[in-house]
Order: sequence, then structure tokens, then C-alpha cells
Amino acid sequence: MPTEPIRIYCGADRSQRLAFRVLEHSIRRHCARPLEIHAIDNGDAPTVSDPRYAPYTQFSFARFAIPALAGRHGKAVYMDSDMLVFRDIGELWDAPFNGAKILIEEGSRAQRDRGKHAAVMLLDCAALPWDVGRIVADLGVRYDYNALMAIDPLLATGEMAERIPAGWNDLDHYDPARTRNLHFTEIRTQPWVCATHPHGALWVDELRRLLNAGAIAAAGIQQEIEQGYARPSLAIELGLASGAAEDNPAALAAYDQAQGFVAHRQLLARFAERKRALRAWRRDQAIRERPWLGWWYRLRHRD
Repeated sequence: MPTEPIRIYCGADRSQRLAFRVLEHSIRRHCARPLEIHAIDNGDAPTVSDPRYAPYTQFSFARFAIPALAGRHGKAVYMDSDMLVFRDIGELWDAPFNGAKILIEEGSRAQRDRGKHAAVMLLDCAALPWDVGRIVADLGVRYDYNALMAIDPLLATGEMAERIPAGWNDLDHYDPARTRNLHFTEIRTQPWVCATHPHGALWVDELRRLLNAGAIAAAGIQQEIEQGYARPSLAIELGLASGAAEDNPAALAAYDQAQGFVAHRQLLARFAERKRALRAWRRDQAIRERPWLGWWYRLRHRD
């Protein structure tokens, strides 16, 4: 009987395309089993007009489409794309469900960053009757945005269990003895947009492996830089350009600043737009409730 491939779905919008390629390469480099690795985004989810429930990223809701994408049978792994794998992902894949429907990393609920436990999940696709359209429609009715992204409202007690070995979702921390998957969770310091992440060289080394193997072209990396999805100094580190000391993170960061590079410029603009929409919604709601104070609410919630 043929071995079932390990199916992995990675949340990735356009800004994460390069990160996805690097993550995929690191997964394949450490695993000898058959793999199916897919990038997913909110194209599989309905749009949300109410700014209170709009997704923070263009792949936030994609994870809820995974059981359907997988044909509602077998297992599937969900991962964010801002990650780098150092061990055989078969270790994660082989974790036992024992009656649970979703597995997360051991100890991940105790992490300081709320909700990050759901960035790496093993899903029992046959046991999850998720309809992404229904799930998104219930925002603001059955649960709020933060609760949904923690997955809890979609599960009964005991249906999410911490059985993935520790180290499969280490947040901006690398311990060679423990870390199986390094999650670059702080967007302003992710290695493709920031030269000074303390473990950024690990990510750059993986990208260099892709480049040396011909799995990605220098022109493709340059395109990411030109479109603002990667920092200009990345080309220097890879030996594709000159302009600063390639082994000096501070000099590389200064070079990026001189080039006018802003990390995740488009994503930050999206965040700002979301905040403006929320202020406008709160203003309009307050005016509806107390129209005689409309002038004051317009002043209080002005841009």
C-alpha cells in the first residue's frame, strides 16, 4: 500500500511568497517521505465588510478551508509561512490524536503570545466539519475575531490537545537542542525584511541553499526586493550585489534605511486602513445611539 503523503498547507499571501519558498525547502530538506505542500490564502474564504472582523492578514481565514481542501479525509498540517524547519516533520505528522481533532505543540497554550499556538496544527480532516463560509459568517454572532483565531469556539472541550513535541513552534527563539521549527513571528524583524534578527542568518542560509541548487533564480529574489517584499540588503548577503559589509547586520540595516526600505510597507498600510475603518465604525455607531452628540463623536474619532 503506498505511503500517504504528508499534506501541509501554509498560510501565505503575496508578501509571504519568498518566505513560503524557503519554508518549503527547509521542510523537504529534512524529510524523506512523500510531501504535498500548498500555499493558501483568503481566496478560499468570503470577504468581510465589517471592519471589526476583517482579517489581519490575507491568509488569516484560509486555515478553516483546509478540511475541505483535503477532501475531508486523512490528516493535514497547517503552518504559517514565516517559519524555518530543522527536523523531520514526520515527527509532527505521527503525533497521535487519541480522540482529539486538532493537535498543537506541547506547552504552547502557556506562551505569552496569545493565539500563537494555532500557527502550527495537525488536523484530523475527517473529524472537522468546517465550512469556512459559515465560520466567517458567525464572526460577531458566536465569537469575536481573537477567539476565532485561537480556534476554541469551533471545538468542544478536549478536541484540541497538546501532543505535538515541544519545539515545533518556537517563537523568535532558536535552541539547537530543542528547536524543530523557528517561527519568525514579529513582522518587523523577520529576516527577509530585517537584517538584525538574532537568528536571521539561519533563514538567509536556507535561501542561499535554494539559490545554489538552482531552485530559485537570482532574478526572482531581485524581483521580491524591487516590489518591496524583501529588503535590498538581502542581495548583498547572498553575494548578488555590493554596497555594505555582508557580515555586518548593523551596516546592512543602515543600507536598507538609506534605500528607503520599510518592512512590510503594504501590510502596515493595511493595518492602518483597518484602524481607520474601525474608528469610522465606532463613530457612526455612537452617532446612531446619541445623534445629538454627533459633533463631539466626529471630533473624537477623526482621522
